[in-house]
Amino acid sequence: MLKVIKVLSLVFFVAFLGFVLSSCSNKITQEQLMQLRELRKQQSSLTEALNKKKDEKSRLERELNARKAELKDCEEKTQFVKDKLAKWPDVWPDWKYVEPTPAPVEAPSKKTRKK
Repeated sequence: MLKVIKVLSLVFFVAFLGFVLSSCSNKITQEQLMQLRELRKQQSSLTEALNKKKDEKSRLERELNARKAELKDCEEKTQFVKDKLAKWPDVWPDWKYVEPTPAPVEAPSKKTRKK
């Protein structure tokens, strides 16, 4: 008798559990569907914004590197000039200044004289 009661209670429990689980719906409600669509729109807009920011970051990094290269070139030229100024007037010791001889001045020709 006790065995029969155990079996019946087990059958009753399994039937009750099946009824409860089958009554639960895994269907999405309209409200949840709208919320899901809104979240997907937000996700796509945020992904797009993120990609734009990445592109902008890359562009700014390229510009920054170009500016750094210009700065390095300018610093090198400035250092070159400072070095030459420190050695002034003998900047190029192997070069000697030779005063140019003045060209002979010719008398103006008759055609170019003023009348």
